[in-house]
Amino acid sequence: MRIAWGVSMEDETKTHTVKIERRRLDRVHFHFPCLVVVAGPSLGEKFPLTKERTILGRHREAEVWINDDSMSRKHAEILSKGGRLFLRDLGSKNGTYINDHKILEIELKDGDLIRTGNATLKYLGPNNVEQFYLDELSERAKCDALTGLFNKQTFYTCLEKILLRCKDLGEPLSVAMIDLDFFKRINDQWGHPAGDAVLKEFANLIKPTIRPTDLFARWGGEEFGLILPHTGLKEAPIAAERIRNRIENHPFLFEGQRLPVTISIGVTERIDADQTIEPLIARADKALYRAKQEGRNRTCCLSGP
Repeated sequence: MRIAWGVSMEDETKTHTVKIERRRLDRVHFHFPCLVVVAGPSLGEKFPLTKERTILGRHREAEVWINDDSMSRKHAEILSKGGRLFLRDLGSKNGTYINDHKILEIELKDGDLIRTGNATLKYLGPNNVEQFYLDELSERAKCDALTGLFNKQTFYTCLEKILLRCKDLGEPLSVAMIDLDFFKRINDQWGHPAGDAVLKEFANLIKPTIRPTDLFARWGGEEFGLILPHTGLKEAPIAAERIRNRIENHPFLFEGQRLPVTISIGVTERIDADQTIEPLIARADKALYRAKQEGRNRTCCLSGP
């Protein structure tokens, strides 16, 4: 097991089965009305309206949670009354608008545009086929075209939310940055089609090894990121080593030739001083750099500021 631990100077997803299940759940939610963010923060997010009372706001307990200062903590609510849905402003600072008209309370109609601060949401009634269209656009916007993994922007957005929730609940959170060793040599020696094949195969190998609660994303090029909620530095390196071993022992073949593929991994966990995701990512990057400096094909861990 190749795990190296570092200290600071002051003392640094989805499987095919999951996708099928997610699409099955989407079809279930298709029969419910929903809100879809079509402009502003949380763009592309879909919120099924399945409760008698749904709160919209930046309070983290809100069912429609949009983390933006233009939103009041409890900005508005949607109430179900006799099979009809009503939108009511909750005394918000910036007001609630329907189709550019400020409202206090109004019945929602299919296709209504709701503006709450900087966010614009579209109301889609039950069985509205536009839900499928918007789902597909959202899926494409969130995912990397080559590997099918989430992309860097989705990684950022989800990590921001997960960090806030873990801080609120006092739960651990770890982040791993993963880099394919000497990937440029593969492109130079066997060509970019070989490089693309390696990236896709790498992604497919890792998907089954992560939990449904984890988030695996392509950071860019040959670098990937992994979010591990509810996981501290005792467990996270074990998960990282499981991934590293799987790649080290897998025969990557291209046109009958075996390609040399290993990975380096940097792991860190959140600390109380982490108010944003930037220090967390920076420590994971620093741990990854150390793994490369120490010879690659290993996991390095970094704790502390």
